[in-house]
Amino acid sequence: MKKLLASVVLALSVSAGAIAYAQIKEEPMMEGVRGQPMDAPPPPVVAPEAETTAVDARSLASDEAIGAARRYYRAQCNQYESAGFCDCVTAGVAQALMPEEVRIAGRTIGERIIAEGDAPYAAQSDATAAMSSAERIEQVEGHYADACASYRS
Repeated sequence: MKKLLASVVLALSVSAGAIAYAQIKEEPMMEGVRGQPMDAPPPPVVAPEAETTAVDARSLASDEAIGAARRYYRAQCNQYESAGFCDCVTAGVAQALMPEEVRIAGRTIGERIIAEGDAPYAAQSDATAAMSSAERIEQVEGHYADACASYRS
């Protein structure tokens, strides 16, 4: 009886150890600053004026203006597409474009949103700086329409 009890306890402890070991995830090697040894020199400090940050609507317009433009765009989009698709596209469009451009996009959405996926600018989502508002709207909307295609009805 003692041998049976001892073998059951041993089997359970080995099984528990194997299960615990199987749950440990292999983590990738740390890279960059976090992967340097403690005695390594700190990374160089970048002056604030030299930082490159993405400019989006929230950095240049008020939350109220962005919210109003976003609601208008979503309401216009809902006339043509599913609510999930419109929520997805609206989130990207409202962040990437200024509120005035979002309102323009909302007024003219019926001309573009149905044919999205054919947008010539869809693959160039970061080259918006020197474009006109119409080109920016077409490019950004095309990019997010492609990215949100799984929500289409």
